[in-house]
Amino acid sequence: MALLRSLTAGTSSLKAHQQRLDVISNNIANVNTTGYKSSEASFAEQFSQSLALGVAPSNISAGGNGGMNPIQIGLGVKLGAVRTDFTQGSIRTTNRALDLGLSGDGFFALEQNGQDLYTRSGAFSLDRSGNLVDSNTGAFVQGYNFKKDVNGRPVKDSSGNNVLERELTHVNLNLSQSNPRQTEQVKLAGNLNASMLTGETAQTSITIYDNIGNSHVLQMTFTKSATANQYALTGTLDGNALTLPSAAGTVSFNADGSMNTPLNFNVTGTNLNAALGASSTAFDSTKNIAVTLAQAGNLFSGLTQYAGQNSVTAYEQDGYTAGNLSRVSVDKTGRVIGAFTNGQSEVLAQVAVAKFVNPGGLVKEGNNTYSVSPNSGLPNIGTATEIFPSTAMLGGSLEESNVDLTEQFTDLISTQRAFEAASRTITISDQFLQEINQLKR
Repeated sequence: MALLRSLTAGTSSLKAHQQRLDVISNNIANVNTTGYKSSEASFAEQFSQSLALGVAPSNISAGGNGGMNPIQIGLGVKLGAVRTDFTQGSIRTTNRALDLGLSGDGFFALEQNGQDLYTRSGAFSLDRSGNLVDSNTGAFVQGYNFKKDVNGRPVKDSSGNNVLERELTHVNLNLSQSNPRQTEQVKLAGNLNASMLTGETAQTSITIYDNIGNSHVLQMTFTKSATANQYALTGTLDGNALTLPSAAGTVSFNADGSMNTPLNFNVTGTNLNAALGASSTAFDSTKNIAVTLAQAGNLFSGLTQYAGQNSVTAYEQDGYTAGNLSRVSVDKTGRVIGAFTNGQSEVLAQVAVAKFVNPGGLVKEGNNTYSVSPNSGLPNIGTATEIFPSTAMLGGSLEESNVDLTEQFTDLISTQRAFEAASRTITISDQFLQEINQLKR
């Protein structure tokens, strides 16, 4: 019966708009879900029934017939696709150091029970083993940890920073202590009074650290010699005489007050130990302390000899004692930086970022996570800002849902009206059927 087509079309509309209502309801329900990306339902027409095929024009020059279009009646509507909107959500500050928000494209990489998952929700926390995990599921956050030597100590680069192991694994923040560093650099600056009399002295001291972080006082004394622009330099360590290299025994200045020689010299670890006692091994004997009096090419940046007060100062050294972890922070590249009680900051790990050619092809797995599908492509793993310049990681922040309530309520109204209209077509078709049934009484 022909009227069944209108019933079928009306029924398909009811079903399609019910599914659209499901999508809208889910968006509204997740308006406060961290990192949630809204979805949109799009419709497609059902297959059309052809009552007549199209006819091409024939024998026009002899006064034939023109062409005729096909006659088709649609059979309703269906849900064509549900598309995810991956536009950026607003960033909310939480002041929790391990809450991470992504600005730009990409996902955090997770691993749970052997399955790789991806999320925009950076609500992370630590488990008892120091692993960085997703607070909702306990899934391990993926990234890069620092390298360790055979004794388990962090491997350092030439600047004394931890070196990251570029192997994707569970991010672990179990470095609770900053190891001590033996002093290897001491810098001096300031002025020696050009009017000092022979035998007068100027002194400066600085605290340095040995191999296990014990502090020692290094003192240097400049004694004016009878020779113009020259001083005798001597040193002590914790009050004990310290042997300096012969080249450092005499410090001389140029006529303009700038340093002449030596610009720098080394104090050996062996001599440092000797100053503490014959059996001392406090300092690593393979490491020297480089003492800088002035920089080549910038002589006036170090010691000078001008008329005026003595102000010679040992102002910088690079050693430190052991320290305990006091707090962590995350920079825009995803590096987790620990601040320690000894004043040092060390890179503990780096959180990775995953990008997809087609993020819309990802499969939603619940708990704000996605998994790969044949149409999403495989993840491209890298780091924010460094490998992916358009993506930045924001510590102490979370990305909020990108659901626009105004848009959702507008769609809700149009869906309701369309559902009502489809219901009316079914009612009218039913009335037609009743009239037909009453033709024969």
